[in-house]
Amino acid sequence: MNNDRFILQKSQNKAGYWVCSDTINNIVCIFKEKEFNETQEFTLLDDIPANPQKLAELVNDMGKWLRDNHYKIILP
Repeated sequence: MNNDRFILQKSQNKAGYWVCSDTINNIVCIFKEKEFNETQEFTLLDDIPANPQKLAELVNDMGKWLRDNHYKIILP
């Protein structure tokens, strides 16, 4: 997986929240620290092909990256 694909930053607008960006596919996820599964909200910055399977794959990739690299932020 491309190491430059994802960026994780603290939200500047919501205390206790994080913003994860997929820089290749222009997908952003905002979630509350330690409550990823309960609070995740995805935004598509570009139109992507209407392929639900591909979108699910991209979102899954982000979740795996977060789990592998930042599990203390997403897990209780």
